[in-house]
Amino acid sequence: MTLPRILVVKTGSTHPDVVRTDGDYEAWFTAALEQGGARVDVRPAEGELPDAAAWGGVILTGSPCSVRDEAAWMRRLAAWALDAAGGGVPVLGVCFGHQLLGEALGGRVEVNPAGPENGTYEIELTAAGLRDPLFAGLPARIAVQQTHGDALVEAPPPDRATLLATGPGCAWQAFAAGPQLRAVQFHPELRADTLRRLLDARGRQGEVRPTEHGLRVLRNWDERFVRCR
Repeated sequence: MTLPRILVVKTGSTHPDVVRTDGDYEAWFTAALEQGGARVDVRPAEGELPDAAAWGGVILTGSPCSVRDEAAWMRRLAAWALDAAGGGVPVLGVCFGHQLLGEALGGRVEVNPAGPENGTYEIELTAAGLRDPLFAGLPARIAVQQTHGDALVEAPPPDRATLLATGPGCAWQAFAAGPQLRAVQFHPELRADTLRRLLDARGRQGEVRPTEHGLRVLRNWDERFVRCR
C-alpha cells in the first residue's frame, strides 16, 4: 500500500532562535504527521507551485507575514490552493494559511481588534464543527495552541464557507469550504514546549499548557481527508 503524500507549502520562517532548537514550520508538521505514516514534501510558497494533484493533500503553514502585505505570491498561492481543493485535493490552511484562504473566499483579514492570541486557548465547536470529520472524536470545547495578531474579522459569504469553531477573542477559529478545504486559525502541529520557546523568543506573554486536541485535529485531517498516492 502506498502511503499518503502531503505537500507542506511553507509561507515563511519562524524566529531563528526557535529554528535552532525546534526546527521551522515544516519540521513541526513533519514530526506530527510522520508519526501517522504520512510522507511529507516541502515547497516554498514564493517559488513555482507544482501540480497539487501529485499529492494526497496540501497544507499551507503559518507565517510571520500578514495577508495585508498583499504580496504577489500570496495571491498566486490562494488561487492555486482554491483550484487544488476544487479539483479534489484536500487542502488545510493553518494560521496565516487560514487567513489567506478566508480572504480569498470573500472575507477580510485585519489586525485582530480583540488583541493577539498567544498561548493555549479554549474554543467551541459549532453544530457544523461537531459533525465535521476534522473534529471527529473531540468534545465541543477543545484547547488549542495559538500565536497570531491578525484575524479573519469579516466572514466569507455563507455560501462559500461554513464556520466550524469559534472563540471569544477570535470568532473564526476554523471553517470548511466545500468537501476538500478546511482551515484553522490555531496551530494543530505545535507542541506546548515549542510554543513556550516561540513566545519567549518573541517577547510575548501567554499561558501555555499541554493539549492533544490540536494534534487530533491534524491526525483527523490526515486520516479522513488525505488521499493515498
